[in-house]
Amino acid sequence: MCRVLLLGLTLIPGSTQAQQADSGTFRLYQGAAEVGWESYGREAGSFRQEVVVPSLNLRLRSHVTRTGAGGFLGMALSQSNGAGDSVRVEYSAEPVGDSVVVTLRRGENTVRHAVGGGFDGVLPPQSVAAFVDLVELTAGHDSTFRLLVAGPDSVMPAKVRWVGDTALVEFAGLEIRQIFDHGRVVEVMVPIQRVRAVRGPPSDSLASRAAAGRPVPDYRAPPAARYSALEARVPVVSPTDSFSLGCTLTLPGSGRRPFPAAVTITGSGGQTRDSELWPLLRGYRPFRQIAERLAEAGIAVLRCDDRTTGSSTGRLDSATTADLAGDTRAQLSWLRARPEIDRRRIGVIGHSEGGMIGPMIAVDDPTVAAVVIMAGPAKPGTEVLVDQARWPIETAPGLTDSVRQAKLAEVEAAVRADSTPGRPWMAWFRRYDPRETARRLKTPTLILQGALDRQVTAGQADTLAAAIRSAPNPDVTVRIFPGLNHLFLITAGDGSPGEYSTLREVAVPAEVLDTLAGWLGARLVARH
Repeated sequence: MCRVLLLGLTLIPGSTQAQQADSGTFRLYQGAAEVGWESYGREAGSFRQEVVVPSLNLRLRSHVTRTGAGGFLGMALSQSNGAGDSVRVEYSAEPVGDSVVVTLRRGENTVRHAVGGGFDGVLPPQSVAAFVDLVELTAGHDSTFRLLVAGPDSVMPAKVRWVGDTALVEFAGLEIRQIFDHGRVVEVMVPIQRVRAVRGPPSDSLASRAAAGRPVPDYRAPPAARYSALEARVPVVSPTDSFSLGCTLTLPGSGRRPFPAAVTITGSGGQTRDSELWPLLRGYRPFRQIAERLAEAGIAVLRCDDRTTGSSTGRLDSATTADLAGDTRAQLSWLRARPEIDRRRIGVIGHSEGGMIGPMIAVDDPTVAAVVIMAGPAKPGTEVLVDQARWPIETAPGLTDSVRQAKLAEVEAAVRADSTPGRPWMAWFRRYDPRETARRLKTPTLILQGALDRQVTAGQADTLAAAIRSAPNPDVTVRIFPGLNHLFLITAGDGSPGEYSTLREVAVPAEVLDTLAGWLGARLVARH
């Protein structure tokens, strides 16, 4: 729930309409900021494109093959780092009979499944140039396409209509406008998402950022620190796999042993132990901040790289949130066996998806002494996704009430209809209702929330608190921080994920850290 990408779609439908050869480059903007570029080339039977977004350390390449008449023969997509020399994910779609076989490869892990036919093409993420390709297929006529969305692998309609020299693509509540000059698209706009693409080469500064590699992480304590940081490996044994997690155990530099402790739990997607968002927000390391602040309060902290991330092994592609909860249980078991840790005084701190995992563990483990939920949802996953999809439409300027309501209805229907075959995490997340677990949670609980959170709406904090209090649980504290977004960072805007790459302050405010340390200190330290 906390990963952000520039939202664009590569539309690659099959058609009987032949296309002209073409190539070019678009500069990509989000708001006023130039964030990347896309190059493309179209020839008979082939369409290639490459998107580079340096702030996400992301390079996406796709290649579509077609029949001579334009019919879809297959698509291959690769996702790599910004320099393009380290492939992270490979995705392909190939027609087989009346179906399409989709293959997803992530490292040594491969997932393959069939999707029913009846669609006109495939939509990989992040491209705007292929909107141009889609419009060319219409030959100037209003048209409707059924498109397979890569990832969730669900089929959605896309409508193309012409208004003078402007082509409008309507898809899942979005309107993608294409501006023509002398018969060629020169600008593509997605107003609701504040995304714009202008034909032209990228700036030199963006190109140099794309070539920069990720810094080697350093989890050691600085020389003058009043805490120590020990590297550790935590073994995990699941029903289907055995692996280990790379971790750092932070210990207070003073105080009486054994120490109380906490385990941090990251949000969705593979994240490092610091819960960073490099290179989207360089220097954002909230879990390291938390570990250092809690060490000052006399509390040890264990934080670990997620499966397949950093120095951890294991499989992430087939894991649900329930599986990831097992990883946290393994961390708790490892921590309880340490002689410098008081096994009776261990809490859990979860952000976003981690805010769901903490209560899941505590309701089954009465030895967990405290639960901290940072921006954890209080709704089933489908409702969270609907909220996220509705927000940019609800706040988009220049829409009439009737148009806004129509777009809201369209995007909500699209989100609810997405069955996400082949993606265990998403299927589980859509069904899970955190309130059912909350009503059984009797562990002391602190709920922290940013008032400008647009990924998990702020009102969910009070909803979650009410559910926990009904357990019954008398020890529930809620703090909602004005001016903070889902990342617990100060924002001058409305808190939308599209602003994340523009934030200049990347440190969690002291008020949040002090609230967390004071509350945990009262329950893990003072009661000893």
